[in-house]
Amino acid sequence: MYNLIIIIQILSFFFIYKSISQYSFTFKEVVSWLAIFVLIGFVSAYFIGVWGAITLFFCFLGISYFKSHKTLTALGFFYGAYALVINSFIGYLAADPITRLIEFVFRPFSADVDYLPYLVTAMAPPVINEAGLRLVRRYVPQLNKVTLQESGKFILFPVTVLFIVIIISVYPILTIGNSSGEFKAFHRTLLISMWLLFVAALLYMQFQYNRIQRRETAKAKGEQLEQLKDYTAQLEKIYDDFRGFRHDYANILLTLEEGIYREDWQQVKQVYEQTVKPTGLLLRKNEYSFVKLRNLHVSEVKSILAAKIMMAQQMQTDVTLEIEEPIYLIHMELVPFIRILSILLDNAIEAAAMTEEARIWIVLLEDSAVQRIKITNSSGEQLSLRRLGERGYSSKGKGRGLGLFNVQQILQENNFASLETEAKSALFSQTLILRKTGERQ
Repeated sequence: MYNLIIIIQILSFFFIYKSISQYSFTFKEVVSWLAIFVLIGFVSAYFIGVWGAITLFFCFLGISYFKSHKTLTALGFFYGAYALVINSFIGYLAADPITRLIEFVFRPFSADVDYLPYLVTAMAPPVINEAGLRLVRRYVPQLNKVTLQESGKFILFPVTVLFIVIIISVYPILTIGNSSGEFKAFHRTLLISMWLLFVAALLYMQFQYNRIQRRETAKAKGEQLEQLKDYTAQLEKIYDDFRGFRHDYANILLTLEEGIYREDWQQVKQVYEQTVKPTGLLLRKNEYSFVKLRNLHVSEVKSILAAKIMMAQQMQTDVTLEIEEPIYLIHMELVPFIRILSILLDNAIEAAAMTEEARIWIVLLEDSAVQRIKITNSSGEQLSLRRLGERGYSSKGKGRGLGLFNVQQILQENNFASLETEAKSALFSQTLILRKTGERQ
């Protein structure tokens, strides 16, 4: 029975880690990792007691390493430290109430249930943790993993260090308590203090995250205002062009009419070459992609598209924008959506500018079930579609390749969004698919 309790405790660490990280595991991965956990945890617990849990911390780092495309991240350290701390504290806090409850329930019976409190206590941490996280996620906005990772120096690093300090402080007390069978008043006070310190660390993380979000929101609003100003200026320029064209339109028709009646085809050809044809080229210029934005009624997204179209103009890249039906909302939270859209557009503009044709097509489509945002660019690069999204993978050299990695990280947190990638005939396209059963903004 002792061995069974140890195995359950080891599994508790894994399920707490899985709950906080929200990593997706295949059945094969779950079986493999559980086997590794039980083997390493059981052997280490047999030789060094409660300190054996520290070996599981390195197992957690291993999982995070593979789940983060073979990269050690600050979030990986945080998840591992969280699992160790929460399992120990919940187990400690739940032990006495569970023991009293079981003694009360089974007091009328003569069965030997001395092992039952230990068994139930071993199973309690992952259950209580899961219930607590579900409650928090229902009423508290979830922390974005990408933002946490990028702000790790200010958020994750101090919190993880604090968790490690708590572990180093708590485990000696647990070792003493397990060997003596009881905890002294001083030890209990210290454990409760560590628990309060753990709660304070989580509150600190939430506070810093909210502060960074407010700062990013204010920055985004400022950028959006500037983008809308540029968008307005472009629309005014388009209006001036059309006003000038309208002024000459009647004269052009009269000249053409005169040439046709007199069957002066040389005059007709000359008018076409000098006036009509240049007008057609004018209407196909990048500026007139802005006209299509009239069907997009989400100002934040409109400003981003306007800014990226102007960026493409400056890089001598032609842009074709298609939004045939009015779009009044985006079926995804706006902050992550804008982040994904910006990354995809930046990549497309940069790649297209390096080609001779230098063209981009942006299409927004909507039906009863999904929204699709397809971005296609001319491309002269040979890309490995299998490796796209890996941290650091890029055809542009070292120090690149974080954009699509961040996109994949964001999509992992959204069950209603996906990204399809296609490359053929010197064209590269990515389609963001938003299913309408997701969040609406």
